[in-house]
Amino acid sequence: MFHVLIVDDYPDQVESLVSTIPFEELGIGEVYQAYSGMEALEIVKSCTVDIVITDIRMPGMSGLELLRRIREGSSKTKCIFISGHADFEYAKQAIELQSSHYLLKPVETEALIATLKNVVSDLHEEWKEVASYQRAVYTLREHFSLLSGELLNHLLQDRRYPKGVIAGRMNMLELPFHIGDRTGMFIMRLEDGFHEFDDYDLSLMEFAVANIAGEIFGEPFHLWHCKDSYDNLVFLLKAKKTAEDGEDDWRQIEKLAANLHRSVSVYLKRNVSIAVAEQFEAFPERLSRMHRICLSAMRRQIGDESNFFVTARDEPEQSIEGGLRTPYQPPLLIHLLETGSWEKAARKLDDIFAELAEKWAESPEYAQEVWFSVMSSFHYVAHKNGKQLGQIMGGGHHAMMDAGNTAPAYKQLKDKVYFAFSRLTEDADRNTKDSRKYMIKKIHQFIDADISRDLSLQAIADQVKLHPAYISKMYKTETGMNVGDYVLKKRMGLAAKLLQDSSDKIYEIAQSTGYLTTHYFSKVFKSYYGMTPLEFREKSADRGG
Repeated sequence: MFHVLIVDDYPDQVESLVSTIPFEELGIGEVYQAYSGMEALEIVKSCTVDIVITDIRMPGMSGLELLRRIREGSSKTKCIFISGHADFEYAKQAIELQSSHYLLKPVETEALIATLKNVVSDLHEEWKEVASYQRAVYTLREHFSLLSGELLNHLLQDRRYPKGVIAGRMNMLELPFHIGDRTGMFIMRLEDGFHEFDDYDLSLMEFAVANIAGEIFGEPFHLWHCKDSYDNLVFLLKAKKTAEDGEDDWRQIEKLAANLHRSVSVYLKRNVSIAVAEQFEAFPERLSRMHRICLSAMRRQIGDESNFFVTARDEPEQSIEGGLRTPYQPPLLIHLLETGSWEKAARKLDDIFAELAEKWAESPEYAQEVWFSVMSSFHYVAHKNGKQLGQIMGGGHHAMMDAGNTAPAYKQLKDKVYFAFSRLTEDADRNTKDSRKYMIKKIHQFIDADISRDLSLQAIADQVKLHPAYISKMYKTETGMNVGDYVLKKRMGLAAKLLQDSSDKIYEIAQSTGYLTTHYFSKVFKSYYGMTPLEFREKSADRGG
């Protein structure tokens, strides 16, 4: 649904439009209210506004100036001007600012509804164009480099995609790589001099490095690169003309990588270290393994020194195969818990225990590894929520290993972990509900404290320091009604009580309940109770008599 902002320096005009226009039927969700150009501008800055309905002449900032300021940040926002001045100059400026419509006061409700229907229809057509297949293809092509780097990074992390999915994505990204290709690899660590750059300049330098690599390797090899999770640049290579034994290809990669190492130093005046995988591997099965071999070479042969060039060999005596992998593959359990992705976290636990079941017989240390890695994530999230994990789990459930850290039986370990997880999710759900109940209580307290003041969604949001869109969604989810419905209920309740129990004039009751004009108050009251305030008072007096 689209969002609307109504602006007028006469609040009763704003409220009249809010109460008479069937916005939801027109496909409009949030309706924001502002009583000056500056207030409207603040709402536009903090909220998504698709349509602005505004008076042209207002004290301070005019409607025309408001639209000029809006146009500085958005060309898509539609504007409907309402004015009592049939002045050609106003209309001319409105057209120049690409306003959608220009209506003269007094505006008939039917005319405004018809205008809003047209504007909503125009917005739908524009967004259909944005989401169209042709536009999507064009935008996708613009981001091929970013998307291809992301795919390669996922494969380096050994994310388990079906081969058909990998092949489909490579085909979509027009990458000259295929399942089963023999591929080589080298990784580059950016060192002295690169750390002084901010993110933007560092991205430019990485782009320059990739361009140099493309020039050096481009003739004999296809190149595919990304930035891995350790901030290394990783280059995957496939020979355009493959030698039968692969030896010549690897020697050529080593030679060209040495050339790249020298060129970066000469032309960019910065140090890098490069590790070249010694052999070709089948794509994508051995891709993650090849990456780990290169990382191992960096760690063991270079360490924290800089400006080295090494060959990364797979050394059997320091095998990097085996061991648990699922707990350390992204997305990590701790990140899923921290973002409240409970269903994904449950699937992650399933995967961890599936791998543990396969390796259980190999070593009891795997059980300890799972317990400590999983429970450390649980501890972290519990503490972030201001609680002890033992407090959440209760009793002796928190303890697992005995004094000698002896591994428990597989089922006992799994049951304990899943029990802790279930308690964490229950606690998080309670926290969310308690937080929302507390926020609704604060909203009600603010409204009830002074029913006569500005109780627009924006005013309430400013008071409780939350985004108005979140308040609207949260309140409707928890209570089944809109915030405005509660305000109306309280105002009408107070109005009825004053009409029954006091001798206040109708205009005084209107002011006491937050309405600036008696006419508008009477209109709202009749809509709510089915009779005018005077009729209500007379009927109440008859019943009392």
